[in-house]
Amino acid sequence: MSKKAPPQDASGAGYGKSRPASATHKALITRNLKLAYGQVASEPVPKRLLDILSTLDSAEDKKS
Repeated sequence: MSKKAPPQDASGAGYGKSRPASATHKALITRNLKLAYGQVASEPVPKRLLDILSTLDSAEDKKS
């Protein structure tokens, strides 16, 4: 197998080198992750999951 050089962007910089747009990309990714997490975190817990947790609590109480 031959080793290939890492791909380079249009400026000729390899992956190990910093690019001016990388900070912008990181900021956009961070913002989008926070938005997605916020949406998921604000959703109510499904009734089925609450029922399972209640059943588990009851089973633990009976053991004590």
